[in-house]
Amino acid sequence: MRPQPHQSGRCTSRRSLRRRLASAALLAALLAPGTDGAEEPQTLPRVRGAVELSLVNVDVAVTGKDGRPIEGLAASDFAVVHGKSPVSISNFREERLVPRAEVSMAVPVPAPVPIASEAGAAVLEAPPARRHVILFVDHLALPDKREREQVFGSLKELVKKTVRPGDGVMVVSWRRGVRMAWPYTDDVARIERALDLVAGGTIRLDRDAQNDLDQFAATEAFQAWAGEPPDTSLSRDLSVEQAYNELKGKASAVMGLVSTMAGLEGKKVLVLASRSFSRRPGVEYSGHRVETGRLLDEVAARANAAGVTIHALYAAAWQPDLPNVTDSRFQPPGAAGSRSATGRSDARLEDLAGLETLSGRTGGVLVGTTMEAPLFAERVSNDLVHWYSIGYPVPPGASASARISVRVNRKGAKVRTRREVIDRTPEQRMEDRVLANLFRADLSGRLPIGLSVEPARREKERFVRTVTLRVPVKDLVLLPEAAARRGAVNVFWVVAEPNGEFSGVRSERHEVAFPPEESAPGPETELRLEVPIETSGPEARISLGVRDEVGGEAGFGLIRPGGR
Repeated sequence: MRPQPHQSGRCTSRRSLRRRLASAALLAALLAPGTDGAEEPQTLPRVRGAVELSLVNVDVAVTGKDGRPIEGLAASDFAVVHGKSPVSISNFREERLVPRAEVSMAVPVPAPVPIASEAGAAVLEAPPARRHVILFVDHLALPDKREREQVFGSLKELVKKTVRPGDGVMVVSWRRGVRMAWPYTDDVARIERALDLVAGGTIRLDRDAQNDLDQFAATEAFQAWAGEPPDTSLSRDLSVEQAYNELKGKASAVMGLVSTMAGLEGKKVLVLASRSFSRRPGVEYSGHRVETGRLLDEVAARANAAGVTIHALYAAAWQPDLPNVTDSRFQPPGAAGSRSATGRSDARLEDLAGLETLSGRTGGVLVGTTMEAPLFAERVSNDLVHWYSIGYPVPPGASASARISVRVNRKGAKVRTRREVIDRTPEQRMEDRVLANLFRADLSGRLPIGLSVEPARREKERFVRTVTLRVPVKDLVLLPEAAARRGAVNVFWVVAEPNGEFSGVRSERHEVAFPPEESAPGPETELRLEVPIETSGPEARISLGVRDEVGGEAGFGLIRPGGR
């Protein structure tokens, strides 16, 4: 695509001069990779990106034997290993936030104050970190009122203790798909109302698994009476497959939500209240085994790449044993000790093992019973009001992605942090920011963009909205070549449907080219891009981002239902 050049403008401003210098420096860097570009760091967006990528930041929770945070530690109390290499801590901060109950809504955000660095130079201390929390509530079955109030009352207490003005809490409920999702807010009353609505859907005991097991037992009993070899293996295998598909969809939803947080700044936490996130889904059916270790590892890796901690509460209803064929009234004589008898505790153990993978690898808390829901809320609250932020440079020659370990020189102290750091490509980070823009506007983009959208038109079972993006060419970095000045932009978009589900992030690449004589496009010259976007209906939200492929700067926009 080639924009129409502006005829009157020439490269006379300081901004245009900087753009030229940036283009020349970037071209020189491409031709001579060993060249040091440190002389003009302000004009090279990629240099800033490289500095960010070379510094690893991890949040660390340090608690005593009683589970309470240990305060007052210094950088010298910590030892960090990246891969197999010990590293020196270059950035250190103890985050200690006042619980909401002790702070007024009118308290302003503290201004940055100078502190002394280890090198003796004055640096600015950042204001307290903003926190983003997603409460993901699985399809729970809690018919006992006291138990239901125990679980949801603890989640409410967690919110009341920790959420401050400027934080964001999102409530998401799951039932064979994302059933409801409330956007980020710091309004505690709204969050509590959302939790009440979710709790209202948990009052019935889910009998699907028990009904299936009863049917299997009845079939086997009839076959034994008829003198046929009992065989319900096909039905059992189908039930296992269904349980696996349910888990796979749930894992995909969690990974999508984690990705929406990757582009956000500050403390990021996903609280998972689940009764089924199994390492071996459907184990109670005694069918073929489906291992989900790789899928769970993928979820944990996505969280670690986004800097998200997962705290897990196993919220299965109180019961002495899990449903099994041996509990059925159709149990045939002599069935005791059959292959299904071992399933009483297997399902619970596999669920706990799956949740432990997610929480353990990301530095979170795991509580394995609803009776300890208040303890769970207390531990998560502690993590949200006190932690240590540690930064260090990647060791020379080491990969930016590696397993890490953090130890503290304090007797009896327990350290929790993510077990790995995972580098993300610029494209992946852009996808994360576009997802995050759905829920909290990304105001850090430096590339100005304008957008307009046509009314939705129906095409068969889908709707299409054509979005026109406008990017000032003067804000793009174009590289000089023999026949033209060239660059490229990448357009990213994602659709959020009214039911809370959102599509994968899609992208297109568009090249930009100007003849050499048009080296200074005027301020009116714009790059116009038309992007047709499919949605399920006109009420969908659309988040868009444009990234300058050469300069690295980006800009973002959001189309709301009925908006232009």
